[in-house]
Amino acid sequence: MPSMNTAAPVRRARLHHAREIRGWSQEEVADLIGTTPLNVSRWERGITTPGPYFRARLCLLFGKSAQELDLAEAIPTWPVYDLALPLQPSTRLVGREHDLTRLKQQLLAGGITALCGLPGVGKTAVAIELAHDPDIRAHFRDGILWAALGPEPSIPTVQSRWGILLGISSTAMASPSDNDARAVALHRAIGSHSLLLVIDDAWHLEDTLALTAGGKSCAHLVTTRLPGIATALAGEGTTVIRELGEHEGMMLLRMLAPRAVDHEEQKVLELVDAVGGLPLALTLVGRYLHAQAYTGQPRRTAAALERLGRAEERLQLREPRGPLDRHSSLLAVPSLSLRSVFAVTDRQLDNEARAALATLSAFPPKPNSFSEEQALAAGCTREALDLLSDAGLLESAEPGRYTLHPVVADYARLSMKECMVYQPRGSPQLLMMGESSTGGK
Repeated sequence: MPSMNTAAPVRRARLHHAREIRGWSQEEVADLIGTTPLNVSRWERGITTPGPYFRARLCLLFGKSAQELDLAEAIPTWPVYDLALPLQPSTRLVGREHDLTRLKQQLLAGGITALCGLPGVGKTAVAIELAHDPDIRAHFRDGILWAALGPEPSIPTVQSRWGILLGISSTAMASPSDNDARAVALHRAIGSHSLLLVIDDAWHLEDTLALTAGGKSCAHLVTTRLPGIATALAGEGTTVIRELGEHEGMMLLRMLAPRAVDHEEQKVLELVDAVGGLPLALTLVGRYLHAQAYTGQPRRTAAALERLGRAEERLQLREPRGPLDRHSSLLAVPSLSLRSVFAVTDRQLDNEARAALATLSAFPPKPNSFSEEQALAAGCTREALDLLSDAGLLESAEPGRYTLHPVVADYARLSMKECMVYQPRGSPQLLMMGESSTGGK
């Protein structure tokens, strides 16, 4: 008769201590990670072992590695899937088939791939789609790390989270004095493992480089609204994510608000053109139309379309976001709007560039273009044009010519109306609301 294993369970004293030192009950820990108090009790007593998902959640909750919680001996470290990686949205991605095919090829070749484009054009959506792609996951068999940055990221926080996921002790990650030293520690931990590292919404080159810690078997995917960062990282390999065409825009709105499209197809098409095919604008418009058309009353759809015909109304449309689903540039903002997304870039401009943007909004927007000479004659400076180009708000149509996206133009005109103040001598100056007349950014 085969012998039975009667060894007593080994108590996980470190896991128990990490909970008690914070004054949490087993029930509170269970609520925080989405399990039952019985499971937490069994884990601490060593009766059962948490699977990879709950192990990762426990490590992030307590800010410790698996080793420091007595969880490492029975659970493999790899593959690693960052809990910060957003879930795939319920709405299918439209009009990106060609981009996705080419980007998959670039990622499979390794190195750094950069996505650039207007705010709201769908760079993050493309990155999420790639991170969940079965072929990508099969190739990067050891996992995916995700970092959402924004204008003011905490790079040490991201590096420490990655360190925990990679099994580096929190003490080892806390001891290095700078981002570079932590990046070296991450690089050593990754070693020859095959990972995809996604750096979303990059605003500063130094921050981005501090997170490019993968080895030869890894690839890095960076999204940014700033062309200079994309070019510095990927050179000619940068992929510019463009707005949707009329056909793709109508496809998206038909998915989001089919009744509105069926009843008022021509007016909906005019909306697609009015927002220049910008996916975020179309998504906000589509969800608003769906909310107004669900009763099947044509008058409500007509009233909604009339309202959306005004640029200021489109810019103010808001979509509530939960704390785990917020834009990385707007973490403190509970709802998303076109205006809030563009305001993030606006705040990085000086007064001269902001005034130039308002001036350029008087020119017919994309697909029309204007010459540099016309912009200079209107009062803009070459320095301001360069700043707007570097900020990703002004696009080059061809050498010596520029174009402004319709939503950018709408935003600039609305801001000009609301932010115009007059100096004592009567000379107008454009300022952000709440700034002093001597302020810069």
